[in-house]
Amino acid sequence: MAQGPGTMTDTAIPTLPVTPPIPGLHFRPYRGEEDLPVLVELLRAADEANGEEMVASIDRLRAHYRNMTRVDPTQDVILGFVDDRLVAHSLIEWADTAYGERHFNSLGSVHPDWRRRGIGAAMMARNETRLLEIASAQDFDETAVLTTWMQDLDIGARALAGERGYHHARVYHHMVRPTLDDIFIPPLPEGLEVRPIGRELLPAYWNAMCEAFRDHFGAWDDSESAFRSWTDSPLFELDLQIVAFDGDEIAGGIHAAVDPTENREHGYLRGWSEPIFTLRPWRRRGLAAALLGRTLTALRDWDMTSAQLHVDADNSHQAFTLYERHGFAVASSSSEWHKPLGV
Repeated sequence: MAQGPGTMTDTAIPTLPVTPPIPGLHFRPYRGEEDLPVLVELLRAADEANGEEMVASIDRLRAHYRNMTRVDPTQDVILGFVDDRLVAHSLIEWADTAYGERHFNSLGSVHPDWRRRGIGAAMMARNETRLLEIASAQDFDETAVLTTWMQDLDIGARALAGERGYHHARVYHHMVRPTLDDIFIPPLPEGLEVRPIGRELLPAYWNAMCEAFRDHFGAWDDSESAFRSWTDSPLFELDLQIVAFDGDEIAGGIHAAVDPTENREHGYLRGWSEPIFTLRPWRRRGLAAALLGRTLTALRDWDMTSAQLHVDADNSHQAFTLYERHGFAVASSSSEWHKPLGV
């Protein structure tokens, strides 16, 4: 029988190296979109406990899972249940950096009611085993690095990463501008203009953004699947792409977004003003500041009353200082952890 979009059977029941002795605990692969409602419920509970502002939704997860890159969901997305209740999930991915490392990433969530019982440790051990299998089958010259990421309020995850030999590699801040009053809008650098883009320019816009991030910290997925995930997201709005041109060349841009689900759940009207990028020939000319002022104005025109973004605390282009200058302040933090992957 032909399977519909996003459906799959349990062709590869996952084996975990160590499973905690919890009655009714069992694991299986992601089966497809039938799993999205319970997965959203789990992610919302975990994110709330961790202080995460973004709110999971079925539409956003559907866009992501339909366009996964370099991942076999039947082996690489694992769900953990106690009896028939979803209590944990994990997934893996990998991507290359611009500085000679291939990052093999292990991610996951455990419901706050079921933390500190060994479920996260079991799933992380399984993820590492699977990532080692994937890396061993690849031919690459980069240094292999295991990575993971967590909100700093997730104390158990931080402890687990340390116990498994990861070291703290990077800090990221979630920054909020509490109002959209008194927006400073610097002039654009000479010769540049901001103008709307149509869908026909989205591939060029995506390629420009990927190129701009090649010299930033971390791995950036520039695949066709990642592009589709970006444009298929229910948060994607052409009118919120603030793009600067030098003639016909894209010089920089900001991919702003408004998440109605997040705003409804948290009781505010807040837009995202990220990611922000400037291509190398146009850096250090004030373009990012000019784009940010225009983005904040666009969000205000969408009836937002505040704005938010994420920033690498050690960004080499002084992004943190730029955002502070535009009225953003740190609201919470997360961190990236690394350890060598022996292949």
